Amino acid sequence: MTAPPITAVTMPKWGIEMTEGSVTSWRVAVGARVERGAELVDVETEKIVNTVEAAAAGTLRRILATDGDTLPVGALMGVIADDQASDAQITEFVNSFVSAVVSFDPPGTDAALAPTTAPAAAPTVAAPAPTPLAAAEADAAAEETRVSPIARRIAERLGVDLSQVTGTGRNGRISKEDVEEYAARGATAPTAPSPPPESSAGAPTAGTGVRRVRMSARRLTIARRLLEAKQTVPHYRLSIDVDFGPLLRLQRARLAAGAERVSVNDWLLRATGLALVGHPGLNAQLEGEDVLQFEAADISIAVAAEAGLVTPILRAVNLKSIEAIARESRDLITRARQGTLRRDEITGGSFTVSNLGTHGVTRFDAIINIPQVAILAVGAVSQRAVVVDGALGIGEVCTLTLSLDHRVVDGAAGSAFLKTLRGLLQDPAVL
Repeated sequence: MTAPPITAVTMPKWGIEMTEGSVTSWRVAVGARVERGAELVDVETEKIVNTVEAAAAGTLRRILATDGDTLPVGALMGVIADDQASDAQITEFVNSFVSAVVSFDPPGTDAALAPTTAPAAAPTVAAPAPTPLAAAEADAAAEETRVSPIARRIAERLGVDLSQVTGTGRNGRISKEDVEEYAARGATAPTAPSPPPESSAGAPTAGTGVRRVRMSARRLTIARRLLEAKQTVPHYRLSIDVDFGPLLRLQRARLAAGAERVSVNDWLLRATGLALVGHPGLNAQLEGEDVLQFEAADISIAVAAEAGLVTPILRAVNLKSIEAIARESRDLITRARQGTLRRDEITGGSFTVSNLGTHGVTRFDAIINIPQVAILAVGAVSQRAVVVDGALGIGEVCTLTLSLDHRVVDGAAGSAFLKTLRGLLQDPAVL
């Protein structure tokens, strides 16, 4: 008799760098009937929240990952099965399930949720006794699966001995919450007693006005990528002051004439796109020992969202009108803050612009958005003393700071790009 089909709902792999994801919320309750393609569960990944879809029709029989759980790619989150499958068969399927890293597929594809048939009974065959090496390897594998990857990293950072931590997950699996709770209690391994508390006045202690906030999966990914960029990329910076007076006068004239609303940042994006075409060495990504130079200026826009920094991409800026740039950038920024961007809208990019001028910051350094090789930091426009044709006056000046990867871009190339960009911004008629 053929066993009824049982489908595993697993943590998908939605990007080359994705190793784990956090369950945000289930959209379907246990016992509910679902059709193929139905939205099952929201999963938070690097910078967005994606929805896992059902790969087969059936009933959601089990939920194994609750809201807030962080699981590695391939881990079992739930089970879909026909009504013919008994609870015992579902339990056997769950207990015998072996997590496997799935292939790189976009959300909603069959590979992310591969249907699996419950194993049929097989004749009993005596297995050979394991060798000491095989037994040791098996113990090591069991130890590896007993601790989630993020829990292991947090334990290393906090100096926690995992052998002293009690796992609260399925089959005693240790989660990051278990490690953090152990560390919060002040527990330490027997071989590493905690040092006596410092007597500095005013030092906060647990339970006395200290609020512990867990970093989300998105925030952890941002932290990892920024740390990687800072540690592996030889940054250097070039700054230049630009007279925004002509651009602001043009802006005011357009508004008076009733033209479509365009921000100063839109003009800056337009000028940056045109400048990048003339300096392809900056419109690039570093891939191993190869530099990928792009024909189109696909500019990532740094957006501060509630969950962390998001960089949606405005494609082919050099080919768009200023009105098209304004409309598309407003849409991307709005959806970035709402968390509704698609994966293709944050994947790629040949250059990044980060503008903190609206926050009153006059000058700052930005960290390169790897694998890109450059990022432009834009400060606020402010009135400053300037000298024009030997006479002292008041100008509306903005400081632009360009961070560059010295492995790819030399100072002369970066300076030439800034000179071109300043020329475009100070003569906005050419835009």
